[in-house]
Amino acid sequence: MQFNIIKYAPIIEKARTSFWFVPSFMVFASMVLAGCAVYIDALIIDNFELKIPFIYGIDIDAIRTLLATIAGAMITVTSIAFSITIVALTLASSQFGPRLLRNFMMDTGTQVVLGSFISNFLYCILVFCAISFQEPYTFKPGLTVIIAVMMTCLSVGVLIYFIHHVAKSIQADVVIDDVYQELQSGIENLFPSVEKQQDPAKINDPIDFTQRINHVNVSAKCSGYIETIDHQALLTLAAANEVLIECRFSPGDFVVQDSVIAVVHSDNLVNEKVVKQTSALFVLGAYRTPVQDPEFAIHQLVEIALRALSPGINDPYSAITCIDKLNSVLCGLTNRVFPAKEHYDQAGMLRLVCKVLTFTDIASAAFEQIRQQANNNVAVTIRLLESLHNLMMFAQNDEQQHFIISQTKKIEEQQNKQPLAKDDTQVINSKVALIYSAFK
Repeated sequence: MQFNIIKYAPIIEKARTSFWFVPSFMVFASMVLAGCAVYIDALIIDNFELKIPFIYGIDIDAIRTLLATIAGAMITVTSIAFSITIVALTLASSQFGPRLLRNFMMDTGTQVVLGSFISNFLYCILVFCAISFQEPYTFKPGLTVIIAVMMTCLSVGVLIYFIHHVAKSIQADVVIDDVYQELQSGIENLFPSVEKQQDPAKINDPIDFTQRINHVNVSAKCSGYIETIDHQALLTLAAANEVLIECRFSPGDFVVQDSVIAVVHSDNLVNEKVVKQTSALFVLGAYRTPVQDPEFAIHQLVEIALRALSPGINDPYSAITCIDKLNSVLCGLTNRVFPAKEHYDQAGMLRLVCKVLTFTDIASAAFEQIRQQANNNVAVTIRLLESLHNLMMFAQNDEQQHFIISQTKKIEEQQNKQPLAKDDTQVINSKVALIYSAFK
C-alpha cells in the first residue's frame, strides 16, 4: 500500500494543483443529476400520476425561457469568475513570485466555485434539451426545474463567497500562513517526533559496500527533478535480491539524463531486472513537488521574503513574518528524528544507503539568502538575531548550536561593515551578545 501511495503521489499532486480536476468531477455529477431528475419526472412521477400544480403546472415555454436565462447567466458569471481568478494570479505572481501560483491553483474553494458555475450551466443545457423532445418522449418537467432553481440560488451564494475568498486569499499574511501550514504538514509526515521514533533493529556487522565485487550503475532515463523515491520498496528489493543499493540523489535534486542516480552493489552478478526495478522507483518530473521535499515550501517562504526585501516592493513586514514562520519550523525540527542514511533488512544487513537532509541543510536554506539580502535592513537583521536566539533555546545537539553560532557570526561580520547609527549598532550587538551568552 505504501508503494502505491508514493508511486502515484506526483499524479495526485498534479491533480490537486489543477483547475480541471474538481470542476470535471462536479460537471460529471451534474450530468448524472440531470439524467436522474429527468428519469424521475418522465417515468416515476408520470406513472403514479402525481399532481403538484405548484411544480408541474408551469408552462413549458416559460420553463424553456427560465432555463435559457439561467444558462446564459451562469456562463457569464463563469467568465467573470475566471477573469477574477486570472487577475488574482497575476497579482500573486508579481508580488509573491510565480512559484506561489501553485498554492493559488491548489485552493479547493476556487476550484469548487468554478465547478459550481459550470455544473449549473451544463445542467440547464441538458434539461433544456430533454424538455424539447417530441412525442412520445415528452414529459412534465417539475423536479428538474426545482433542482435548476436551487442550483442557481446556491450559485449566487457561491459567487458572494468567491469574492470574499479572493479578496482574502491575496493578502500577504494569508499567503504566508498557507505556505507555512503546508510546510508544517510536510514536516509532520517526513520527520517523526522523538516519541514516535521506532526502536532500531538489531544490526549485524555489515560488509563495507565499497568492497563488494560487482557495481552496476542505475542511470536516469530523462533529465528532471526527483519527485519521489520509494525507499521502502528499494529496501525490500535489495533484501530480496541480496544486494545493496546506494542512492546518489534525494527528492528535490535535479538530475541530467544518463547520470548515475543509484548504484547496485553485490557479491554476485546483478540481474538486469533489479536495475530496471530500481530505476522505476525513482520518479522524475519537470519541477519540484513537496511530496518528499521539505525544502520546497521553505524556498517558497524564502522567495516571498526576498521579494519583500527587494527595492521594487520594499515590504519588510512580510519578510519579518516569513522569518517568524521559518523560525517556528526550525524550532519544531530540533526535536524531530531525521531520516537515517543507512537502512537494514530484518537480518540486520545493510541494504540501502540514501542521501538525506540534515538540520543544517534545511536551516541554511531557510536563513542564508534572507541574511544575505537583509544586510542593509536593520529591522529584518534584528529579527533574524531574535529568531536565532529563540532557536538556541530549543537546540538539542552540537550540530544545531553550531549552525546558530555560524549564522550569528556571519550577521555580526556583515553589520560591522555597514554604516549604522550608534543606537542601531548597540541593539544589534546586544542581540549578538545574548546568543553568545546562551551558548555558553
